[in-house]
Amino acid sequence: MEDSEVDPNATFTWMYSVGNTSFDPNTITTNNSQMYLYPIYDSLVRIDAAGEPQPMLASDWKVSDDGLSITMNLIEGWSYHDGTPFDAQSVKANLERNKTPGGWNEQALADVTNVDVVDSNTVTITTKSGAPALIPILGGSAGMMMSPAVFNDPNQGLTPTGGSGAFRMTAYQPGSSVEYTAVDNYWDPEALKVAKMVYLISGDDNARLNSVITGQADSTFLRASMYQAAKDAGQVVCEAPSLSSYNISLNTQRSEFGSKEVREAINYAIDRDSIAAVTDGFCKPGIQMYPEFYYAANDDLSPDKYGYDPKKATELLKSAGLEGGFEFTLEVMNLAIYQQIAEIVQANLQAVNIKMNIVPVDIGKLADDFSVSKTADAALSEQKAEQDPSIQVESYMLPEGFNNPGGWTNDDIVKLAEEAKGGKTTEERAASYGKLFQLAYDEASPLVTLCHLTTPFVMNDQTMGVEIYADATRQFRGVAKKKA
Repeated sequence: MEDSEVDPNATFTWMYSVGNTSFDPNTITTNNSQMYLYPIYDSLVRIDAAGEPQPMLASDWKVSDDGLSITMNLIEGWSYHDGTPFDAQSVKANLERNKTPGGWNEQALADVTNVDVVDSNTVTITTKSGAPALIPILGGSAGMMMSPAVFNDPNQGLTPTGGSGAFRMTAYQPGSSVEYTAVDNYWDPEALKVAKMVYLISGDDNARLNSVITGQADSTFLRASMYQAAKDAGQVVCEAPSLSSYNISLNTQRSEFGSKEVREAINYAIDRDSIAAVTDGFCKPGIQMYPEFYYAANDDLSPDKYGYDPKKATELLKSAGLEGGFEFTLEVMNLAIYQQIAEIVQANLQAVNIKMNIVPVDIGKLADDFSVSKTADAALSEQKAEQDPSIQVESYMLPEGFNNPGGWTNDDIVKLAEEAKGGKTTEERAASYGKLFQLAYDEASPLVTLCHLTTPFVMNDQTMGVEIYADATRQFRGVAKKKA
């Protein structure tokens, strides 16, 4: 886009389906919440739309010869929104805070053993297994920089004042809207092309689309049922495959999910083609964490490995001593598409004598019940991609994982996760992840992948610079509006 086309005083308005859980990067409880943080906090690294790490608050970096540490040079002359200087000491403080037990970023930074201040603008971060995996991790909430002066302020979750990004949060109505206003003299002026951003929130898909058509909003994401209507209304529609998926997570300490045969039976009982159909093909059947085009996926794990086979599911349940079936409760996000998917699964499981009760809840309660209080039997949600595969593997497949409340574990998967994290090249890491996901399939891990999503966006013809990210994050760095 040409600068002459851009209206620097414009407001960009985005509309999303769910709200956030906190404005503090270390106290969020859902991946979706990171979307609300990107305007406020810059991170050490930025993950671009293709999924590649790019410089941000770290202007450049170098991995040590042994592959265990990374030295980062930081941008100079920048301050947090409260006036605290951005420097190496503040980076050390952030990383140490973000890796403390109980925080959202604990697992993401679990491999970090030390953060050393080399000088005021340089830090060296040492890891146990391998620094290359840490680089993309520092492009998400784990690498977001917050003023150390506000660390102990409990109000930061609702009224953040210690950001480091291009915008301050200037208004917030929980569950309704967030307003962001551009800061003065931002360190990267080419990335700041609007005066304000507003994020509106509505769980009604039709209302979101209509808001773009009528001009109340500039852009939103589309579900299958909205796609053709958006095109018919003459809106700009674009789409790209993503690393996100719909899945069911099972708590192996509840119901009958500690049994491998039961977990296998559930996989065989689910008709993934029917789930894809209800999404009009925007979610393609899959049985592993990532789609086959991603380097970490196992090419041999095609959907037919868990082909729809109620007879086999019934045999597995009989083998597990559950010929009469069993009953459990699934918590699901209280949005239409999730409930439609849950109803398909419910009918599939009923056919093999498994009674599944559906309880719709909001996203915050879903995370709290399943991952925090660990009181839910199972949860259906969208698995958002993280900045690096190691984060999701640790969350879903390692015993202390946030999304593994039952503590399910496999010693070989633990070893392969460490091996993959320590790989010096993408090829080395891909080989380890391939073996890991094969084992996850062989052992019927408690992550039941249903399908992999394509991400479509709609926007008006006055909006420029919106990118669709491979990891399905909603970032609007550099978004602009045309002059009237």
